[in-house]
Amino acid sequence: MNTLFREYLLPIIKYSIENRTIYIPRFNLNTLKKLVSYRVAKTPIAIMIEPACACNIQCPLCTTPHKYMSRKQGIMEFKTFQKLLNDVKDFVLVFYLNFAGEPFLNPHLFKMVDEATKHNILSLVDTNATLLTDERIREILDSELNILIINVDHIKKDHFENFRKGAKFESTMQGIKKLCEIKKKEKRFFPLVMAEIIVSRENEQHLQDIYDYAINELGVNGAWFKSLCFPLHSKGFRDDHNIKALVDKYLPLKSSVKRYNYINGDLQLINPKEFCDWEHKSLIMWDGRVSACCYDYDGAYTFGNINNRSFLDIWNSKKYRYYREKMIKNKKLSICERCSIL
Repeated sequence: MNTLFREYLLPIIKYSIENRTIYIPRFNLNTLKKLVSYRVAKTPIAIMIEPACACNIQCPLCTTPHKYMSRKQGIMEFKTFQKLLNDVKDFVLVFYLNFAGEPFLNPHLFKMVDEATKHNILSLVDTNATLLTDERIREILDSELNILIINVDHIKKDHFENFRKGAKFESTMQGIKKLCEIKKKEKRFFPLVMAEIIVSRENEQHLQDIYDYAINELGVNGAWFKSLCFPLHSKGFRDDHNIKALVDKYLPLKSSVKRYNYINGDLQLINPKEFCDWEHKSLIMWDGRVSACCYDYDGAYTFGNINNRSFLDIWNSKKYRYYREKMIKNKKLSICERCSIL
């Protein structure tokens, strides 16, 4: 519930206060039933869905476009999403429509959003913002999407295009700005457009400038700073990269927004969590497989496929329950050893 409040409700409340707007989410008997189900039946209140396991750019700190991933990549079919929705509509409150890829590559993305809304399920999409065409902007604004997170890590063209390899700075920023301008002109509350700024050594001296640019020039509704993550879960990435070289190039020196310290040749996580909250959440990969958590990029821990079993059958299975309650919660999986999720 803490994650739900922080990632969804808090931005809405903050935006409402700052703009002197009152927005009351639809709270009805169905919503109450979902909260009771979460507390009593231990059903998940939030599910992460992978609309696409593929990407149109090649960020240097991502495994998806560099073929380090050991599982097959692809785009989720709408019938797979519809099957999931039918299975979970009575107890899920939030869909996070993003995982190991660019969700805008899925042509059915906003159809998914609209279908979820019919069942009082809130939706969040995280995008690199390089595919904001006029057609996509119209889809976004006509949809029932609640939060759109866009990545704005640099305001210098060369820095941006090095960090987001394959992206074009001018067209990406123009797309974001156009979306925000039309949203304002049409006086739409949703989606909240939030800028996510990944803090690195290259931009840590310019964070206030980037923040001001996102708010004042692009017109987003809010912005936050995110600590940089090295994809050390991937053996292929580890084999191809020297840790010290990564640290020297990317890890912030002075910023407090970071998740690692590098001490005596060892990369150490700052304030790691003792327990993992993925005990209460679930991840659905593009092909319908139910996975352990958002660090399982390779699908090493899966418990069934929603295309041939109901989600609750999988969720309540002896194997999945054991893994959630004993292994995931207590961070005892092999992938937990390298997990950098705070």
